[in-house]
Amino acid sequence: MPTTRPRTQVTHTDEVEEALRIARSRWPDESPSALITHLVVAGAQALREEGSELNGARSRRIDVAVGRFAGIYGPGYLPDLRADWPE
Repeated sequence: MPTTRPRTQVTHTDEVEEALRIARSRWPDESPSALITHLVVAGAQALREEGSELNGARSRRIDVAVGRFAGIYGPGYLPDLRADWPE
């Protein structure tokens, strides 16, 4: 099919054949190129979701750390600390 978009060739390695076999079980009537497109889109979605989960877990760890140290330094702590610094 004519297109102005770049094309990518994929060699059918053992891993690619296995991925195509799995994809074919989900999309049985698709051509190999359509299966590869499905796999690329599904893989990108999985990576996006994994990234969101990792970011969420990171945010939760930061919140826990912040909570542990909340209240250690009271109001006026910095001015009091700096009061005996040389000018």
